[in-house]
Amino acid sequence: MNAEVANLALSVRGLRKRFGDFVALDGVNMSVNRGEVRAVIGPNGAGKTTLINVLSGHYVADAGDVYVEGKRLKRQYPHQVSRLGVGRTFQISSTFRRMTVYDNMLCAHNAAQGNWLSLKVSKLRNLRDLVMRDLQTIRLNHLATQVVDDISHGDRKRLEFGMVLATQPQLLLLDEPTAGMGLSERHELIDLVLDVSRERGLTLLFVEHDIDVVFKAAEQITVMALGKVFAEGTPAEIAQNSDVQEIYLGKKASC
Repeated sequence: MNAEVANLALSVRGLRKRFGDFVALDGVNMSVNRGEVRAVIGPNGAGKTTLINVLSGHYVADAGDVYVEGKRLKRQYPHQVSRLGVGRTFQISSTFRRMTVYDNMLCAHNAAQGNWLSLKVSKLRNLRDLVMRDLQTIRLNHLATQVVDDISHGDRKRLEFGMVLATQPQLLLLDEPTAGMGLSERHELIDLVLDVSRERGLTLLFVEHDIDVVFKAAEQITVMALGKVFAEGTPAEIAQNSDVQEIYLGKKASC
């Protein structure tokens, strides 16, 4: 391992993944600095979610290397990757819908501390302050006793983000965090994510289709197409890239 990899939050080298004859990732390379906010964009089928699945341990790559904070990921399961400081959300909210907001967050903290097989009253009592602190951070403390099925889609996405924070990640992987949300909700959520990431010194890599959100939040953008990295740069550089405009951004690139 060289010094360059050791000093990066995330280093991806020659990553490949195929499903039968379909090549989802075709030699992906990426370097993300600590504390950076990186967006990954591209048309459907570009390989964005497959990349997130490999980085989080849900898929095993066919070839290539992934380093997180200088540590090489091998064939770890998702819970093992999580213990290395990688937190991940999904396109579809993955909360416990029939439980309360408070109990969802309690489960996340309990599992993060390795207590998922133990529900002793003393341990749960000790987690109360942590749960309420995080609910306040994600601005859901007023909904603590509400069943998740009874809260809005935007609040469920907010809760999922809070549950990931319970694992105390250093690298956040968010897969379409604003999917299915209204315009104002989208911007409120991404503002929250950015505020918390900066406050805690987290590195953020997110997949997003809303270009307004991407250009608002990202410091660097990776454009993928056909399983490859097609272009990288600042939002200004990507907006002016005529090839990117042709394959993905279209008229919105001028905004």
